[in-house]
Amino acid sequence: MAKTEITKKASPWASHFKNEAFRDDLCHHILPDYMMTTRWYAAKTQKAKSFKINQEMAFELENGETAFFIIIEVNFQAGFTEYYFLTLSFVSKKVPIEKNGIIATISIDGAEGHLIDSLYWEPFRKALYHQLISQKSLTEDATKMIFERGKVLRSAPEYEGSKILGFDQSNTSIEYNGKYFFKAYRRLFRDANPDLELTKFLSDISDYKNSPKYAGSVSWIINPYSTISIGIMQEKIPNKGEAWNHTLDMIKGFFERIEATAAVTKDIQTVPSMSWMPPSGLKSDFRLLIGEDTIRNVEQMALRIAQMHIALFNNKIDLKFTPIAFNGDYTVWLKNRIFFQVNARFILVEENIKKLKGLAREFAEEFLENREEITTRFLAFNETNLNSARIRIHGDLHLGQILMTEDNDFYIIDYEGEPESTIRDRKVKQTPLKDVAGMLRSFHYAVYATIFSDKNSFKLSKESLFEAGEKYYKAISAVFLNRYIETAMDNQLDIGYKSEIKNLLEYHLLEKAVYEIGYELKARPDWVIIPLTGIKQILEN
Repeated sequence: MAKTEITKKASPWASHFKNEAFRDDLCHHILPDYMMTTRWYAAKTQKAKSFKINQEMAFELENGETAFFIIIEVNFQAGFTEYYFLTLSFVSKKVPIEKNGIIATISIDGAEGHLIDSLYWEPFRKALYHQLISQKSLTEDATKMIFERGKVLRSAPEYEGSKILGFDQSNTSIEYNGKYFFKAYRRLFRDANPDLELTKFLSDISDYKNSPKYAGSVSWIINPYSTISIGIMQEKIPNKGEAWNHTLDMIKGFFERIEATAAVTKDIQTVPSMSWMPPSGLKSDFRLLIGEDTIRNVEQMALRIAQMHIALFNNKIDLKFTPIAFNGDYTVWLKNRIFFQVNARFILVEENIKKLKGLAREFAEEFLENREEITTRFLAFNETNLNSARIRIHGDLHLGQILMTEDNDFYIIDYEGEPESTIRDRKVKQTPLKDVAGMLRSFHYAVYATIFSDKNSFKLSKESLFEAGEKYYKAISAVFLNRYIETAMDNQLDIGYKSEIKNLLEYHLLEKAVYEIGYELKARPDWVIIPLTGIKQILEN
């Protein structure tokens, strides 16, 4: 552990931070209690064995105060370890601190004040901005913290103001000058974050336009073999919200138009599953029910996703991004990973099945009965039948990772990958069709989220809503796939031919649906019917 030494006359807080009794209290009580209240601490259900400060770095502010960057190492009784990023400062109780920023109330030399997460304190955020603009490093023993300024900040604009954004989840985001976002990664990995790698590549190396521009980053070099991504600065994309919320509105409108026109759901056109067709393949009355603006937006999303994959495919210089073929090593990795995940989901369903009711219970029982067939489908993956290429992909693409602009265009954000995956697994090159499968699953989710929402009160029966919703999903998927595949083929993105595309899509749709079961059973069991329905459809297709 690198332990910070304060070379000048230390402030009471800096000296207190080095005090062993305080550090013991910090690691045994203060930080564990605080982290359990945050949204970014991912292991609340796991029993922690110990918390300790793994790395620390002093950071001097303009007002003479000292803040500390720290990495918390959490060791769990189950035998694994996680690392988290925090910033610490001590301020007077009179200093206004934004919500969620106060860690504890402590006393230093008789003066009572707040121990805070410095990200919630504007003087710290201002100092952090200036440090990034100046590109000056911080060094302590063998470790170094690197502050890099991207092209977007080349003119070194003056600090105007900053604020913590309200959607603090797995990371903490700060808005600077109303033009830039700094995303502080909370859970850390001993490797560069794929979000940083992909954002920087798409922004600075490729000609892709529909992703936030890279504006800078903070990295902690622990040793020559370990560089940890601490945060990334990006250009702010003016937008009117996530594509998820817009899609929910569009689906609600679809059901309302069915009711208003008294359309008979069984008479609505049925598009074959896993097909792709241009909008002209949809009957005119079906297109009116869906809405021409919805169709246009779905095609535009497909176009932007295909262009992202084309940009990632076209690099032939940087080995981190050069396309590669399927091979036996990949197959072994994929099967081991999925086999572990599938078994975990079957166990989870067995443990929770008594909590489910109605159709969800019925589909869950069917899922367990189909264990052998599902496992066999995953184990049947054979790289010798595949001629397409593998590339770096988004890895966790869905409607919530896409921003919609005022002119109805779309920007893709958040390239960190699947939260459950290791940092190395997130960087494995895979078929871009896995991202496409993620989008199709997201459309499916949006249909049922609209049906189940307490905000909606449709007159249609649940059976009619399910039937109409499935027809909507298949039609939208077909339009999306058609535009994506057409764009990919026209630009030589190597995704294979029809049979290979279909096989890879079905494989990853099943993988995504099985993955989703875990989240729903833990967070909202009533919604587990959505991935279970997806699995049922794939098996019956």
